[in-house]
This record gives sequence, structure tokens and C-alpha cells, in this order.
Amino acid sequence: MTGGGRAERDDVGDAGSPPARVVAVPCEGDDALALFALADGDPLGEVPVGSHPVHATTFGGRTFVATMGDRAVTAVDADGAVSRIETGVLGPSHFAAANGELFVSCTAGDALAVVDPETLTLVARVAVGAEPHEVAVAPDGRRLYAGSRREGVVDVVDPASHERIGAVDVGADARVQGVAIGPEGARGYAVDQAGARVVAFDPGGVDEPGGASEEPVLGAAAVGADPYDLVVTADRVFVPGREDGVVHEFDRDLGLAAVHEGFARPVDLFRIGGERWVLDAGDDRLRSLGGSVVETPAPGLVATRVEDRLVVSHYDDDRISLVDVAEGTVWTAETPAYPFGSVVV
Repeated sequence: MTGGGRAERDDVGDAGSPPARVVAVPCEGDDALALFALADGDPLGEVPVGSHPVHATTFGGRTFVATMGDRAVTAVDADGAVSRIETGVLGPSHFAAANGELFVSCTAGDALAVVDPETLTLVARVAVGAEPHEVAVAPDGRRLYAGSRREGVVDVVDPASHERIGAVDVGADARVQGVAIGPEGARGYAVDQAGARVVAFDPGGVDEPGGASEEPVLGAAAVGADPYDLVVTADRVFVPGREDGVVHEFDRDLGLAAVHEGFARPVDLFRIGGERWVLDAGDDRLRSLGGSVVETPAPGLVATRVEDRLVVSHYDDDRISLVDVAEGTVWTAETPAYPFGSVVV
């Protein structure tokens, strides 16, 4: 699934960026970062990055890759030089940036690894709930929120002190996948995959070291089976239910606004051209919530927005595509095995 629950903002995109951009795609099955020209999909080479690369991010001109099969993060410079930053614990998965540092959830190490992206060194490790997954950052950058897939909590971390200051209790049997903070910072949301729920919480409800209670929880609502991620806007919360092929739409207080049906395996949403387009891991097309359809070469598991286009990773088909919602597929390129979350540099 995608690199994280998203709080949707209007400034998404790359307008004004230099024209010679590159798509960098971690390919989980071949332990490589594959490079392609954004303009036409021409292959530009592969960089070995370690075992099971899944997600990537950029910082200071470098591309950082999380390799779930290792105890390390890989940094790739613009000239192709590769550096390894040891995390000391297994399973680097998702990135978040705060306080000038990168925080990396390590799913098998029950910790967030803190990396200095300039010196390429491990600064600290923050112990959090078992199997941390996605990490959300408050709009003001003062707090991080990491979901635990085994302890039913959203851990609250101070990025300045590298301390876990508390946790939001989502439920003893919850499996927290996606986490997002609303653009205004007043609401947080967590997806409970096991309970097929979305939970709203007060991001400021736990703000003292050692704090942990159910008081920050503001409410919960049922969603489609096997939810994994969510998208949060200023006034809406969207949660795809992969098993049921539906997308639940709520207001910010989790009042149900609509249930959008007819998808195969919806995994993510993107607002482009005034419509919200659904990425479908079970169907070779994009479909908007309004019913518009764009055919794609294969189902898409992960996508990266670039202006009004999407770079779509066809995980099971070993391909990526650049898709324009107005013009259709611009290009398709073969990749090493299992392309995952790409970045554009």
C-alpha cells in the first residue's frame, strides 16, 4: 500500500520544477531503485539499495529508500553514490520529515529510527508500539503520530527531544494502519484494519510525557472491510475498503456523507482536475467518485502525483505508467520485480 495516510493540501504537485525530472521506483522483488525519465519513461538505470525496498523520500537532493529486509536505510545522491545508514533494528518501512530530520518506522524493531539526512547518521531511536507503520506529522511540525499494528495505539512523539510522550488508545484489538492529521491540525484520524473502523482523535489530547488514555478519542465509524489507508481534507475523510470495493466519505466529525461503490479493490484517492480519482489495485482503470473513467495498462497499487498526472506502480505486473486523467496513459515502462512507492526527483 501507499507511503501513508494523507492530509490533502492544495499545494500538491510540482509546477515550476525543472523539466529534466526522474522517477525513482523502489522495486521490492529485485532489491533495486529503478530510474526512469519522467518525460518519456526511458530507463536510466538501476541502483542496488538493499533487501525489500518499499518506500522512498527525498531530502536535500538525496533519495532515501526504506529497505524492510535490512537494519538500514539507503541514501542515493544525485550522482548515484550510495550510502547505508544503520538503524540497528529490522524493518524500515515509512518515512516522515520533522525538525530537519527523517523519522523511519521500523516495523520489526518497534521503533522510529531518527536519521540526519545531511550527515547520513543515525541520531536516535524512539521506542514505540509494536509494529509501527505509517507516521503522520502535525502541520506545525511539533508532533509525530505513529500507528501500531499490534498494540492498538497511535504513539505521540516529540521530534525535537526524540521522546515518546504518550499514546492514543484506539482499542485493544485494533490494528492501526493509516494515520493522518487534518490540514488545520485540530483532528487526527487512524484506520483500524482489524475492526474495519476509522477513529478520530484530538492530536493535542496527549501532550505530556507518559500520557496515555482514551480521552483523546473523539469518535469512530465503520468502513468497508480491509481498510488500509485514508485521505483527509479540510472537511472530508475518505477511507477505501479494499475487500468490499467501497470508499466511505465522512465529514470531519465522522458523520457519513456517502458510500461510493463499484470499485474492485480501492487503495487511494487523488484530487485532480476538480475530481477525486480512485486508484484501484483490482482493476486496470482509474475511476473518479463522480463516475469518470481513465483506462490504465494494469491495476495500480501505489501512485505518486505529479501536477495533474499520476505515476502509477503496477506492482503485480512489473511496470510503471505515467497517467494523465485528461489524456490517458502517456507512457508505460517495464521495471524490476514488484515496483512500489515512487518519488520524482
